[in-house]
Amino acid sequence: MKANKILFILSILWGCFACTDGLEVIPENSVTFENYFKTEKDIETSLNALRDEFRSTCAFNANKTPIDLGFVHDTLSSTSAQKSFNWDASQFTPIYVDFFWNSHYAIICYANILLENIDKAEITQDRKDYYIGLAHFYRGFTYFRIAQKWGEAPLQTDSRDISKKAKSSVADILQFALDETNLAIKLLPLRDGLIDANGSQVTDKATPSKEIAQALKADLCAWKAAINNEPELWQEAINAANFVIDSCHYTLATDPEEVCTKVLPGGSDEGIFEIKFNYVEATRNPWTPMEEFVTFPIRPEDGRGDIKYCYARMFETTVDKMYPGHFEGMIAEGVYQGDKRRLAYFYDLDTIRKNAEWHALAEGYAYPYKFRKVQLGTTSWSQGKFECFACDHIIYRLADLILLRAECYARINKNDLATKDLNRIRERAYGNRSHDYNAATEGSDLRYIIFKEREKELLWEGKRWYDIVRNGYWKTELSKFHATQMTQQDVDNGALYMPVGYPAFNENSLMTQNKYWQARY
Repeated sequence: MKANKILFILSILWGCFACTDGLEVIPENSVTFENYFKTEKDIETSLNALRDEFRSTCAFNANKTPIDLGFVHDTLSSTSAQKSFNWDASQFTPIYVDFFWNSHYAIICYANILLENIDKAEITQDRKDYYIGLAHFYRGFTYFRIAQKWGEAPLQTDSRDISKKAKSSVADILQFALDETNLAIKLLPLRDGLIDANGSQVTDKATPSKEIAQALKADLCAWKAAINNEPELWQEAINAANFVIDSCHYTLATDPEEVCTKVLPGGSDEGIFEIKFNYVEATRNPWTPMEEFVTFPIRPEDGRGDIKYCYARMFETTVDKMYPGHFEGMIAEGVYQGDKRRLAYFYDLDTIRKNAEWHALAEGYAYPYKFRKVQLGTTSWSQGKFECFACDHIIYRLADLILLRAECYARINKNDLATKDLNRIRERAYGNRSHDYNAATEGSDLRYIIFKEREKELLWEGKRWYDIVRNGYWKTELSKFHATQMTQQDVDNGALYMPVGYPAFNENSLMTQNKYWQARY
């Protein structure tokens, strides 16, 4: 009953978030919390409410828009999608739920409540430190996502503070997120030392450990170094990445096919931080940009010709450019010499080319096949039909971190080390060292080469938008609008951040809209 009451109280708090600006909450008092947070089970129950909100907010659809805007595509089926990619203001109005930050602040509130009440628990200090570390991790991660998506935002560090809040600077938000992450690193145990309230070892990859907090720090430091022009943070990002990459817990999958069949479904040795698929919560399960491309053969109900109706599509020729290598002329001694991601990430590309009927049905498009594990419907109307991908949501995996470290090395002109990391991923992609980086043939802009390698390796994994923004490639890697009409002043005014949703302005006269979007409403 006590656990249920805690969840009930937290649900009331969430109701307050939903109705106001995401900052006004019920202050702590003797009626609300006096009898709770006494045992470790109480703490774990409240933490589960936090994790549940984190799962649905930071891992899934609530972060969809910027991820969606970054995926590689050739054609789009909907007019609204075309408008979005061309930054039409009609698609970025604050009434859209994806621009509401309420759920992000709900995570922060849960973390604040836990930190404010943890001392009531009659548990050992080392167990308190563990839960404090988790709360700091989730708070740091969430503020990082807020800074990436909206830029300026209010800093809320105490659930009892119900005063109106003006937005803090991007620099301040990111610094707070980094401070929180450093506290998490200090307090969290290593992965093999994670123990739950029952005394059992935690083996899932969804529970933050010291390694996961270091992966977050690498990501955060790289973003902060680029966005705030703090070059000293590139080395900090490298150091954090080193901690994870050098860990005995993580190894690269053997080849791209294994990435598709073992890594992306979840639980592999390459996965670092991932959220578990749970069919019971199908409406809140992992979303990947590949859902915008999904058709035959992923959808059993679709035929080969249905690809032309997809939300988004890629031409075979685009795939050819990204992943060099046809079967013909690419086989030596019976071994395929091209980029094996071409074979793994796309369905039977070369076989379809050789079959005139199949090729005609595809109309020049490639069938995406990277994410393959799916959940099919079981009800009478959905029996055997595609419902969602049944893969875990992978926030960080080893290949991602290796290529991020490569970028950081390139930023500080340690090109030999950057090249070593780049070639490590290419060696897996090709199965040999035949495509090691060569400045004479590929050009000397190593950072851009690494960006394009991340684009290929992490296709449809939700990284590209943030890679573009971090590297400042918005003029060359996004739409015609960005190339011809967006200016650096627009970007300085917040054009690459999302507009703040209207609930943030309720009962908060200090709230202001981002300059770029304010000028368009």
